[in-house]
Amino acid sequence: MSNLEQIAKLSGFSKATVSRVLNKSRHVSPETREKILQVIREMDYVPNRNAVSLSKGKTLQIGMITAGITEVILPFMTSFVEVAAEHGFQTIIYTSDSDRDRELQAFEDLKQKRVDGLLIITCVNELSVVSSYGKYGPIVSWQRMDRPDIPSVAMDQYDGYALAIEHLLERGVTKIANAFGRPSSLNTLRRIQAYEDKMTASGLPIRQDWYFNAVYHLEEGQEVVRRLLGAPSQRLTDAHARREAAAGEPGVLETYAEASNPRSTDDRASRPRLEWTEEEAASKPERSRGRACADPDNEGPVRPFEREHPFGEASTQFGSDDTESQAQARDSDELPQAIVCANDYVAAGILSEARRMGWDVPAKLRIVSFDNMQIAGTLGLTSVQNPIRDQAYNAFALLSPNLLGQQISLKPLGFSLAVRETT
Repeated sequence: MSNLEQIAKLSGFSKATVSRVLNKSRHVSPETREKILQVIREMDYVPNRNAVSLSKGKTLQIGMITAGITEVILPFMTSFVEVAAEHGFQTIIYTSDSDRDRELQAFEDLKQKRVDGLLIITCVNELSVVSSYGKYGPIVSWQRMDRPDIPSVAMDQYDGYALAIEHLLERGVTKIANAFGRPSSLNTLRRIQAYEDKMTASGLPIRQDWYFNAVYHLEEGQEVVRRLLGAPSQRLTDAHARREAAAGEPGVLETYAEASNPRSTDDRASRPRLEWTEEEAASKPERSRGRACADPDNEGPVRPFEREHPFGEASTQFGSDDTESQAQARDSDELPQAIVCANDYVAAGILSEARRMGWDVPAKLRIVSFDNMQIAGTLGLTSVQNPIRDQAYNAFALLSPNLLGQQISLKPLGFSLAVRETT
């Protein structure tokens, strides 16, 4: 007698019902489920996963690909793990540390049927390479993909960012700084477009000199405030570069890591370039300088946003510890009245450093963040609500036809704004 038959006999239910309980199906009443689970516990029964995989022709495992794990992507990962488990699937996390060969192992595992599908959270390989593995199993992405054959649950960041800008304009704010993420990413380009469209529609100047790029974490948020107030800089280190890569923005802090970890010319050529050479810069039209290219594929490598400081050249060197000049900076009409941030952790860094340096929030500086994670509510940050949990659900739903043999309904997605003390 098989273990399944024994459990069915001892519990008084059919093998089909026992099987549904073992597979964590929802189509079993709580009372029935508990009776069967009690028998399973008494028998100390553990399902043979290999046998299950052979019988179903599936591994019941989904791979998640990311450069690393940070507080920014953890809520999405956790939500996906939960919804996958509800449907009987385990998850395997592939961390690449932005190494292309390491990342390819996940795609090779899909090819060799070690996993049933893949979820891309961040990806460093060329999209053409990623797309070539689609014939071996379903692939879905949280990262925005400019390819129709790689479905994505990413939302158009224009809409969310526009909510933030409109909110500030409604409160009479006319001078807005922006702390962006990776300058070449589609998300950043859409956020830039939202800011510039709203400012233009209101007849207000676009302050590209207040564009800060490669801002991902709390420390970089603090650095934005120090830069605006002319305070000494806290130089970024290799650790920041590694954390930046883990956030899914490979290459943008490359200059800080190269001093201690130089790479070959060939290796650098394979990573996103953030600076033109002097020869390339001279050949570029003036309109393409000082901001991200509208079309990176046609415009060439993306140049960082120009960071001319509103208080002049001396203050950009971060060499002065003149508290009097910093006080003058706080009272200057040339300071922004608000900063819109790449995420809640950047906003937390800006808020803490502004308070430490006496920049009154929200009387003198208003702050709007993005994602509306728990930290935003804790600190009273006005934040754009990004429906991360529902995006994770939809990621599994897009995999469901191949994994479950049926399409799970997608949840509607939309941005909203949680208004709190910082505005």
